[in-house]
Amino acid sequence: GDAVKDLMLRFLGEQAAMKRQVLNSNSVEQSFTGLKQLITSKNWRAAVDLTGRLLTAHGQGYGKAGQPTSHTTDSLQLWFVRLALLIKLNLFQNAELEFEPFGNLDHPDLYYEYYPTVYPGRRGSMLPFSMRLLHAELPQYLAKPQEALDRLHTLKTVCLAIVENLEKGLAEDGTMITLTPENRQASLKLWQSRLSRVMYSMANCLLLMKDYVLAVETYSSIIQYEPHQRVQLLSGIGRIFLQIGDVQTAEGYFQDVERACQMKGSQSSHITCMLMNRAFVHLSQNNYGEAHASFTEVLKIDPKNPVANNNAAVCLLYLGHLKESLGQLEGLVQQDPALYLHESVLFNLTTMYELESSRSTQKKQALLEAVACREGDSFNTQCLKLV
Repeated sequence: GDAVKDLMLRFLGEQAAMKRQVLNSNSVEQSFTGLKQLITSKNWRAAVDLTGRLLTAHGQGYGKAGQPTSHTTDSLQLWFVRLALLIKLNLFQNAELEFEPFGNLDHPDLYYEYYPTVYPGRRGSMLPFSMRLLHAELPQYLAKPQEALDRLHTLKTVCLAIVENLEKGLAEDGTMITLTPENRQASLKLWQSRLSRVMYSMANCLLLMKDYVLAVETYSSIIQYEPHQRVQLLSGIGRIFLQIGDVQTAEGYFQDVERACQMKGSQSSHITCMLMNRAFVHLSQNNYGEAHASFTEVLKIDPKNPVANNNAAVCLLYLGHLKESLGQLEGLVQQDPALYLHESVLFNLTTMYELESSRSTQKKQALLEAVACREGDSFNTQCLKLV
């Protein structure tokens, strides 16, 4: 399906809809190259179709559940891409059904040792680590956050054990296989980054459960593995406290951010982060004038910052300057559609059209035409508020 084309048929007529040309699963090479093309052009529904065809070519896919099969690194990579796309498209139940034949992701046929003639000498799991992470995260989108946390905790335990083995001079699995210092260092770096990814997922899940204390604790503990992300992590924690209305604690974290920035010297990304934090504090206290001034300071350093631009326009709206606010957002969408034809920007813009004009439907239809020229079949048309 293509929701953009459906809306065009309804509001702009068949001739306009005919002009919409998007890639589909038939118009690209039937390979990983074609799949990449569909994903980068945001035609995710077509990409799901193509993964189905490519898996069928591997003797898997439609109607093959429960039948004996041979996995390859390519077929498992295809499964990962397919499942990730289903989750991106919010098709969580479909993803859960398609994950079912993989069980707990520990079947013997998911290991290299199961295929000694195809992968001689290779050991360990063939599954992409990202697929394990996806499997662990999925239950939270199906109102089962505790199950997601349990799976993530299991993954974290495995990552910690592997990091510990490598630090002790052993191989990842705890055996005495000799690794070169370069390989050991590369492996250690890889598993530490995987551990961080699992912890980010755990913290995000706790946030979804509104367990703010544990979420903040988990985000804080990531700093030891990713010290270079200290400023961003502390800022994120401060913003969590802002969202729950604890401005005082948020300001404490933002002061830590400013101290960390002073120690590191004035990088433009850090100054931007500090100014954004100040702007969000002003926003939380309904000080729209000061918030607008801070967002404007950000834009002097980083003129293309979409969050600052969008929020600056919203501040103008709350200050009673609807016309200027609209002008700012419309200007952004026209000047840089690749960056600003974004669902949150378009939602704000269509809301302003409704406040400003009885001709809001025509203006929304003009946005639909702009979207039709650039966006793929996965675009969420609800932000246009046409139906």
